[in-house]
Amino acid sequence: MRYLLIFTAILAQAQPSAEVMIDSFQTFDTYSDIKYDEPLRPQFHFSSKKNWNNDPNGMVYYKGEYHLFFQHNPKSIHWGNMTWGHAVSQDMVQWEQLPHAILPYGNGTIFSGTAAVDYPNSLGENTEEEEAIVAYFTHAQNNRNDDYYQAAAFSTDRGRTFQLIDDGRPLVSNQGFDRGERDPKIFWHEPSKKWILVLWIKRADKKNLEDMGKVRFFSSIDLKNWEKLSDFNRRWVYECMDLVELKVDGNPQNKKWLIYDASFDYEIGTFDGKILATDKKAHLGDLGDAYYAAQTFNNSPDDRTVIIGWLRTGKNNIYVDNDMPFNQQMSFPATLELKTTPEGIRLFRWPIVEIKNLYQKSWSFKDISSSPLNEKLKDLKFEGIDLLATFNRDHSQNFQLNIRGQLLTFSNGAFNFNGMKLPTMNQKKVSIRVLLDRTTIEIFVDNGFTVLSTYAVSAPENGQISIESDETIPFNVFEVHQVGSIWQ
Repeated sequence: MRYLLIFTAILAQAQPSAEVMIDSFQTFDTYSDIKYDEPLRPQFHFSSKKNWNNDPNGMVYYKGEYHLFFQHNPKSIHWGNMTWGHAVSQDMVQWEQLPHAILPYGNGTIFSGTAAVDYPNSLGENTEEEEAIVAYFTHAQNNRNDDYYQAAAFSTDRGRTFQLIDDGRPLVSNQGFDRGERDPKIFWHEPSKKWILVLWIKRADKKNLEDMGKVRFFSSIDLKNWEKLSDFNRRWVYECMDLVELKVDGNPQNKKWLIYDASFDYEIGTFDGKILATDKKAHLGDLGDAYYAAQTFNNSPDDRTVIIGWLRTGKNNIYVDNDMPFNQQMSFPATLELKTTPEGIRLFRWPIVEIKNLYQKSWSFKDISSSPLNEKLKDLKFEGIDLLATFNRDHSQNFQLNIRGQLLTFSNGAFNFNGMKLPTMNQKKVSIRVLLDRTTIEIFVDNGFTVLSTYAVSAPENGQISIESDETIPFNVFEVHQVGSIWQ
């Protein structure tokens, strides 16, 4: 079966012909030789079989499948030729990559966006068997004199193929602020019975403290024609905006709206279907240097809000430097929750419970001090790790967790990893959870009150875990799980 984007007259200007151009990006057949056995292949984090991937896109659940679309270069391990790659999963953990979903057309490429299931049939494309999955994306013009705009496509075969809406023409035209305005988020707003589109359109001028970045809200009843609602102006906003409603402390009668951008700056407030109002206090959702452009699943089936981010490598690219056939990876899926703290309502992030599907062996110790714990751990060898430890602040002043050579220090009431600090909630009991894969580490403090994501590569021969301290450290709980591979 050919997995091609359906296109029409707008593509006639492509050279040498629209069909030849679009065919040239459908390279998935060449990925068949990949066995996921490379020495630096992440074992429980998603990465494309081959070539470059970055932002998660179009994350949506439909009929038993979680869809992860993503920014993808189908021709190279470096950024470029932006296309929507595609993977599906039944549990958000074990993924099957499918042929590329939305391919470049006309004089542009397919930048980031979101997808939603059109249960109201607003677009009018639902069939007797299937609701349409509607994807909105930025059509990024290759010609520097042409503005970016927001276009869309729909699928009635569960995301396997997409057909452009209005031949891929602008459904939200450029707003006139910046050629690069991009990354539409769409969702159904039940109280107003309308679709909402959130679009980043302007970045603040770093040199001008009076200047603001700008996010614009739109509404639609047919998923094609959009009406401007309002603007949200903040200095911190920059691309890949997401807006999602969350319970506070698990209370369905008390909900707030979370807005965040690519760098995971966020604010909490209220949204009435037209205007987003907050206390204007911005917070940072990840204290590392890798987490970027995260997105939540639309249409989650179980009342959870699950987020996945791109873990970017930065300047030192270990995948390219070591001749891997793939480049970049995603974070491990995590739930988002709002909880009340002494400092106010804050965002908490926590790995999804489905990680247990990957546990191969587990060790659990309770009410144990560091010396006997080291004895029990000294002969054990680990690769993929999910570690959880809790201890009382009063009895544990300073110590260091050595996890396969990755040194995580607790001192003066905070954790520190490679110079990056993770504050605690300043309560009696402290918790630390660590996910360590072949190339990355994700650290969650106090049930996700602070989170840090970064790259960390352990020596293959170092599989040990130990606690290093000048004093005896008592742990209430110390659990270690050997995490297996998600690849079949």
